[in-house]
Amino acid sequence: MPGGWKIYFGHPPNVAVGATFTSHRELYDNKLHRAYGKGIAGNRHTGVDSIVASGGYADDEDHGDVIVYTAEGGHPDKEGHIHSDQSLSVTTNAGLVVNVREGLPLRVIEGTAVRGGGKKKQYTYRGLFRVEDYWSKKSRYGCILWQFRLVQTAAEPETLATGAESVDAESSAVGVTDVGGLTELEKQAARFVTTQRRVRSTQHTRAVKELYGGLCQLCRIPVTLGDGVHYSEGAHVQALGRPHLGPDVPENILCLCPNCHVLFDNGARLVSDELRVVDALSGQVIGDLYVHARHNLEVRYLRQHRARWIDRSRALGLDPNP
Repeated sequence: MPGGWKIYFGHPPNVAVGATFTSHRELYDNKLHRAYGKGIAGNRHTGVDSIVASGGYADDEDHGDVIVYTAEGGHPDKEGHIHSDQSLSVTTNAGLVVNVREGLPLRVIEGTAVRGGGKKKQYTYRGLFRVEDYWSKKSRYGCILWQFRLVQTAAEPETLATGAESVDAESSAVGVTDVGGLTELEKQAARFVTTQRRVRSTQHTRAVKELYGGLCQLCRIPVTLGDGVHYSEGAHVQALGRPHLGPDVPENILCLCPNCHVLFDNGARLVSDELRVVDALSGQVIGDLYVHARHNLEVRYLRQHRARWIDRSRALGLDPNP
């Protein structure tokens, strides 16, 4: 069906979370999902505003308020296992990356009995989810598979539009709780902080940062505030939370500056078993990871991080499980 209404990010008008529907036509008519007959609506330019999650891929996970959503493509078989590499060049997959970078929410509709069988199809509106993170990994058959972590948000649409969402942050300068009177540029910056820069402060991250005096282990360039103190962030090598489930221990934490933290979390910096720091986009080795004698950083966490960006690791000869 041609698009009769434009893409938008937020709750649909007059539809409550938990409402059920029996067809894609009803989803379309109620402005829930405009990609009539398809499971994902959006493009690489504007982002994705809705998905119909029907468990079509074997690697999908649904934990209620957290969904691990597998990207489009890869020629899945009847069991949902892909048999060719997925790509972020597919417009809807690239659109989901836009959601991550721009902090755009999407509507999630759960589809049951959608993939065949004798039961009657049903679609349930699950609400707004934030596309918090993405990564690649090997599928069951060794193909590159891309996944996205969707986290349900209880925030109202107008709050999401300005990015006023509290986060677990190291300082009040990182958390944003009030955007009243902000300019558009400031609102965009606030949205980036709340969706991209989820900086967690724990006893272990503080201990690691103190060990390095706040100096970045990757670039060794100090970020000095007005009082002469070096600002740094604790970066978990194997990410916390589902589906990565990395531990909050010093062996899994790096002391990084904000720039290197973002590059590392987004797979633009990889570290080899020999602690060589590689620019994953250019393939150049840019130096050695500095590790303090009292910091027992474990290689297994570096390997898991490289596995999370398997497309780049494989291309650079850094595949942790060749």
